[in-house]
Amino acid sequence: MDLASFLSADSQVMQPSLIRRMTGLVNQPGVISFAAGSPSAQTFPHERLTEIFDQLVAEQKGMLFQYSVTKGNAQLIEAVRARTERVQRVEASEPETMLVSGSQQGLDLIGRVLLDPGDAVFAETPSFPGGVDAFRNYRARLFGVACDDDGMDVDDLAQKVREARASGNRPKLIYVIPNFQNPSGRVWSLERRQALIELAVAESLLIVEDDAYGEIFFEGAAELPRLKALDPTAPILYMSTFSKILAAGLRVAWIMGPAEIVQRLILAKETADLCTSTLSQKLILGFLERGWMEAQVATARAFYQGKARLMQEGLSRHFEDIGRWTPPRGGLFLWVELFDKSIDTLPLLEISVAQDGVAFIPGKPFFVDGSGAHCLRLSYSNVTDDNIGLGLEKLSGRLRRAS
Repeated sequence: MDLASFLSADSQVMQPSLIRRMTGLVNQPGVISFAAGSPSAQTFPHERLTEIFDQLVAEQKGMLFQYSVTKGNAQLIEAVRARTERVQRVEASEPETMLVSGSQQGLDLIGRVLLDPGDAVFAETPSFPGGVDAFRNYRARLFGVACDDDGMDVDDLAQKVREARASGNRPKLIYVIPNFQNPSGRVWSLERRQALIELAVAESLLIVEDDAYGEIFFEGAAELPRLKALDPTAPILYMSTFSKILAAGLRVAWIMGPAEIVQRLILAKETADLCTSTLSQKLILGFLERGWMEAQVATARAFYQGKARLMQEGLSRHFEDIGRWTPPRGGLFLWVELFDKSIDTLPLLEISVAQDGVAFIPGKPFFVDGSGAHCLRLSYSNVTDDNIGLGLEKLSGRLRRAS
């Protein structure tokens, strides 16, 4: 029997994540890994979460482990709305807000609800593979848009929109991470944010604003307004998450946007997972109700800022003659572009792990057009302080020998 004949057209375009496939290679014992893009478990407030859990079990017993509603726990939605308005200056009504099982589910639901085969999606170069792959799985056509340290080049975006229309691909979504982007760590300027909104409105495009890292800004970094805060009436789906500021494994994020779209996303979620974890939602609600979140965010910021400072010191010592990078102002990532563009960091990874005991993520998986081979992403979230300088020294030596 030809089992492949049973596969849907959508499933046949799905590709395994190259970064996920690297997991076994980059997470070997004894390897100094700048590869892991996850937040550090050292920042997770396990004692406070245990306290909340014990109280919930005592008070709610078995009901704590019951199904929740698809849209999300009503009390948590109200708490999220209030905090997002206060902290991110993003306002949304109750019908414009929903909870999802992590930002990745949100991206998948957006692709499922909004994209038809051949629709054009525009993304930064580089961009988060989990986002662009979610859209590619629904047979969208991805267009990479040029970026610099100030963010997306809106003139290039306008040109790509024209190219999409000329090729018969309906321009539909712009996917962006304006704050401390994964993988580049870039922060968009205010001018680029305003220009993007103006173009999206003029071209009738929907912006997907992924704000996973926005609260992890470092001392001295100017906190710029979210796109949705700049223009609440613009066609924007705003997404954020508790994964980076509280605990990644709780898998709770939220989407805010036009009520007509949010209601369709809720319908899609019904058949995806029925509901986000009841336990996770109530743990987060308890954390918010006790007023612990702001101190938790401050702890996470200080932790990552200390790591970023050591990274900057190490790069200044070992990388100045081999590449350029954007000094981190927040988030978990640092992006290096090698001066020698003939170097392909993808095959270099296996050599680096085997011979030097240092792991990183090659640049190519972050580009929808297949470029970026001479780049690499370095994450500092899970590297011990005493290994940062040593790892960068070893990695710089490997890169020099590759030139």
